[in-house]
Amino acid sequence: MTEHPVERTWQVAIFGTFDVENYGDLLFPIIAEAELTRRLGSVNLHRFSYHGKSRPQWPYAVTSLTELPHVAASLDGVLIGGGFLIRFDKVVAHGYGPTTADIHHPTGYWLTPALIAQQHAVPVMWNAPGMHCNGIPDWARPLLTMALEQSQYVRVRDALSRNTLGALTPRAEIEVLPDTAFGLPRLIDEQRPSAAFIRLREQAGLTGPYIVIHAIHVVESFVKLFEDYAEAFQGYQFLVLPIGPVLGDDPSVIAGRLPGAVTLSSWPEPLLMAEILSQAQAVIGHSYHLAITALAFGVPVFCSADLTTGKYTALAGFDTLHALPDVATVDPQWFLARVGKTRPSPAARAAADQLVEHWDRVAAIIRQGKTSSRPALGAFLQHLPNLLETAAQGRDPLPAECPASPVVPEPGIIEPAQNLAAQELAQQQRIVQLSQQLALSDARMLELQNSNSFRMTAPLRSIARGIRNLTANKNRQC
Repeated sequence: MTEHPVERTWQVAIFGTFDVENYGDLLFPIIAEAELTRRLGSVNLHRFSYHGKSRPQWPYAVTSLTELPHVAASLDGVLIGGGFLIRFDKVVAHGYGPTTADIHHPTGYWLTPALIAQQHAVPVMWNAPGMHCNGIPDWARPLLTMALEQSQYVRVRDALSRNTLGALTPRAEIEVLPDTAFGLPRLIDEQRPSAAFIRLREQAGLTGPYIVIHAIHVVESFVKLFEDYAEAFQGYQFLVLPIGPVLGDDPSVIAGRLPGAVTLSSWPEPLLMAEILSQAQAVIGHSYHLAITALAFGVPVFCSADLTTGKYTALAGFDTLHALPDVATVDPQWFLARVGKTRPSPAARAAADQLVEHWDRVAAIIRQGKTSSRPALGAFLQHLPNLLETAAQGRDPLPAECPASPVVPEPGIIEPAQNLAAQELAQQQRIVQLSQQLALSDARMLELQNSNSFRMTAPLRSIARGIRNLTANKNRQC
């Protein structure tokens, strides 16, 4: 009797903020699991974030980072990201942080896991995360450099992130990869709507073509176009949809100004959200993954973000993505001429093709097994007492937090050019908001500087000098 080998179950971990209600963050494990299962067969995907989550209250199980030290040695591969993950500012989302002070915030959910995996010789792959206007503080440079150099595969989602990380070391091959959400059409069959989507349309009363409006204040003034030219839009329903409730999205900001606007009774799970966006005739909003999902399915995007800044620069080349014009001058016919779902653009299809190659490469690295990263990590730890002793003799200034990482996307991007009263009101509101953010930052900085942990960890903040000295000595020896 012939015995058939038992199929192996691969143990793969993915790290990010999968414990918050934000559409884009929740997508990454779903896409990774589907793509790796296609290539590897049985995959047990461990989704790590600060807080543990479980079904049915959450779309999938999430494991608390406190468990990572216990399971790291048993992993076959680690994925870092994607999303806006490579960051050092403290204000990720309101009240969001680790469950224990032993885990650093925010590197505890992306940088530390990479180093832990490398210490166990587990291959580390960067799954197209990005930085978005973030700087790298001095204390983090040697740690991040080590993590990049010892990773088997580093891909980031925009050129600005690649350039910033590439400046740390020439030894890491860092390349740009489209956000993995461009691969959503491989998970959703547009021609065969799911039972959940059909049921949602019936319950919500979405009976005809619809336009999705991101439930956020920065598009509020654009709603005036629909108010002033209601007759021109009679053929469409408006679905007001929160994309990131954790960031303050609220349908009441918009829905009250649009008679007949549709809202949902509950926040959809990620794949259902993607299907809703895939069947729209247009989407209007600020969200990065709202835009990517629409582009991937040939749905035109009207975006309120600055496409010349940070992560949004990666989307500037898509011809079906339009910057929202000034509502005081926009012609409704300009808008209507661009509405309508079509085939994905050549750029979107090219992005999806790149992702097929990406997942092929990731699967191949996982199959190759353990790496040779342990000696390098061991040498780093061996030298660490010297670095700490040297650093203890001085104090480095606290690195400034990146001011370009607001919790909520910035308001006031679209203002009526001829309405001076509205402009003054918007400016006053913006001044108040900036004053509040400045006060909050000052309070947090003062609290940090006065904390015991800040004083106790002061030696670590000059670790960069020690690493540079160590590297210089090695170079002289070569």
